[in-house]
Amino acid sequence: MINIKKSSYLVLVCFILISGIYIYSCNSMESTTGKLAYQQKDYEKAVTELTKGLQNDKTDDEGWYMLGYSQIETGRYEDARQSFKTSLSISDKFAQNIKFFWIDKFNLGINSFNDATKSLGKKDTVLAERYFHQSIHYFKASTYIIPDSIVSYQIIGDAYSYLGKTDSALAVYTSIIDKSKSKTDADAIAKLFYNAGLKEREAERWEKAIEMFSKVIEIKYLPTDDKYYVNSQFNIGYADYQLAAKIAADPNAKKEE
Repeated sequence: MINIKKSSYLVLVCFILISGIYIYSCNSMESTTGKLAYQQKDYEKAVTELTKGLQNDKTDDEGWYMLGYSQIETGRYEDARQSFKTSLSISDKFAQNIKFFWIDKFNLGINSFNDATKSLGKKDTVLAERYFHQSIHYFKASTYIIPDSIVSYQIIGDAYSYLGKTDSALAVYTSIIDKSKSKTDADAIAKLFYNAGLKEREAERWEKAIEMFSKVIEIKYLPTDDKYYVNSQFNIGYADYQLAAKIAADPNAKKEE
């Protein structure tokens, strides 16, 4: 007499084995190894193996997602952006995974930024600097996971500003203003250029001061009644006058470096 339970069990085992062989056959050895490395959080190995495997398995949306994730974790941001894009072009099966990954990095960035500002409040500038750098790292990752996350760019700019890296902050703000079309963003950029202009004015580097103040009034979406716009117009006139007076006093004066 046939044991039905035993027979069903054998059928199930055979089905699992057959399915396993089929799944294995659909992936190259490198892809299989890469996915295992991803599961084990060995992201360097995952990048190496999945990169090889996906040369043959180009329609493997899971593989591209895992590769993008691993590339973010190993600092290969630009490559990760392309990998996520490829995964989504094949199917939207991993769209939610990508979104949750972005949320994770974004939240880590927020937490680090908040910790940095708290440290500043406690006058611990060393710890604050460390947290600001962490925040920049997490938010940079988030911008490559979902490129249109404007808030991430804004906070990166804020972190650079707190760190005193004005040029880096300006580059970030300027890169997003056309996307956001925000008066708030325009004002933030204006403040940085304006303060840079004030430093040049105090040092009596009049040509540099004019350059910085001129950048303020050229900013898109900055209202003409904005305080930085109005004050920059005044300072351009003031610096022009001082520069003219300097040249009149010494026509052979060298151009400012």
